[in-house]
Amino acid sequence: MNCSDVRDSIESYITDDLSDTESAKVAAHLAACDGCATAYEETRALVAGLSGIAESFVPRERFVPERPYAPRPVGGWGWRIAAVAASILALLAISALSVPAIARELPLPLAREIDALEQTNETLKEQVDELTVRLETIGGVEVAIVDTAPGDVAPEVAEAVKTLAMDFVRAQYSGDLEALAAMGTQRLRADLTAHPEDYLRARDAAVVFAQMTEPVDAGDGTFLIFVRLSDSADWVDSQYQEDFEIKLIDGVYLVDFMGMDA
Repeated sequence: MNCSDVRDSIESYITDDLSDTESAKVAAHLAACDGCATAYEETRALVAGLSGIAESFVPRERFVPERPYAPRPVGGWGWRIAAVAASILALLAISALSVPAIARELPLPLAREIDALEQTNETLKEQVDELTVRLETIGGVEVAIVDTAPGDVAPEVAEAVKTLAMDFVRAQYSGDLEALAAMGTQRLRADLTAHPEDYLRARDAAVVFAQMTEPVDAGDGTFLIFVRLSDSADWVDSQYQEDFEIKLIDGVYLVDFMGMDA
């Protein structure tokens, strides 16, 4: 399926009105195409927000199967409520949401709800337009850096945090548990010991650093950074994301938490 076919089928896919064969084709395309995946998420979010049709169907929550393992919830995740919006803006580079045909065919009083969503979309578009993306060399590699919070972190701090995140990813792909432990806090080392499989990647697979957000200061010496990656191994998705919490402890930057997202 090409992008045009998939986007024409997104609403039917969300409402589960496609055949199993068609659904599989759409899912495969969404897993490999960031642009169509963004359109899917936008449409699903709008449909889910229209309470008047909530009783008719339940929108799909995912278009790819779960990974063999999933990061376990741990403490210190309060920041993610605010960070999710930044992650979506920064790593998917979304444009303003569009109201699909299904919404326009709905009767009143849903019109007010649609108008409110459109206003939110305009605000989102303004935020996207303000994003700054630049190429920056980190650890000898050029990476697209998305600045979601200009001026939030001093340049030398940002450099240290980004370098640590990159070194951590490289150690994951080299299978170096000792290096991972040396770059982590006591909390991370304990989780690494208990669940090393959550940190190790396909050994010696070629990894590409697709995008990285500029670090954000969450307070208490904690910095948040999202790294978008792809590799040559047989992953479920063509790309995936690692979310880092990095702490400054006694003058040393250490990884306190690493979570994996699709």
